[in-house]
Amino acid sequence: MLLSYLQTNEILVLEQFGFRKESNIEKAVFVLTDYIITSLNRRQQIGGIFCDLTKVFDCVNHEILLAKLHHYGIRGVVLNWFKTYVSNRKQKVKITSQNCKQDSSCRWETINNVPQGSILGPLLFIIYVNDLPRGVNQFANPGIYADDTSVLVSAKNLEDLKSKVDFTLHHITDWFSFNGLTLNMDKTNIIKFSSNHSQNQPHQRESVNYSIKEITNINFLGLVLDNHINW
Repeated sequence: MLLSYLQTNEILVLEQFGFRKESNIEKAVFVLTDYIITSLNRRQQIGGIFCDLTKVFDCVNHEILLAKLHHYGIRGVVLNWFKTYVSNRKQKVKITSQNCKQDSSCRWETINNVPQGSILGPLLFIIYVNDLPRGVNQFANPGIYADDTSVLVSAKNLEDLKSKVDFTLHHITDWFSFNGLTLNMDKTNIIKFSSNHSQNQPHQRESVNYSIKEITNINFLGLVLDNHINW
C-alpha cells in the first residue's frame, strides 16, 4: 500500500535506483556513465563525488522519518501505525550450535534505526533520503542506490569545476548533518574523468586541489570504474 501510494503520486525521485521496481544496479551504472560520456563529448570538465556514509542505517532519526512521512501525505491512523512500528523496538542476537546443548544469546536491546531485515526497512530508508537530490540537481547530477550516493559535477573549466565541487560537497554535507547522518570525509573521494585519448597527453592534465581526496578509480556498486571510463 505504501509503495503503491508513493508510485501513484510520483513522490520518489528518479535519482533513487535502489529498492524500486524496474530499477536496478545496471540502470544506475548506465545513467552515471552516460552523463560522464555526454559531458566529455561536449568538451566539459567532469568530476564525480563518491560519498561514504558512516553506519547509515543505524543513524536514521525516527522523528525526522515520521516528519517526512507526514510531509509526503502519510497522516492520521497510518502515520500512528508507522510511529509504533519504529518506536521501542527491541532485538537480540541468538546463536544456535549443534554442538551445544544450550543456545547462547545476548539481552534484549532497544534499536533506534530503521528495522533491518524487514520488507518495510529499505522503503522507509529511501523515503528518508528522498529529498537529498532535490537540493543538489539544480547544479549537479546526483544518483543514489539505497545508501550509495554519487554526485556528478560538470563545468566549462577546471576552476569552475572546483568551485562547483566545493559548493556541492558543502551542500550535501549540510544535508547529511541536518538529517542525522555522517559523511565520512576520509573515504569520500572525487574522480576527475577524461577521455581515453587524453591519457597519453600528460601536459593537458592540470593539478587541482579539491577539498576531498582525488583518486583514479572507484568501486561503484560492485564494479571498478577508472578515470577514463574503463571497467
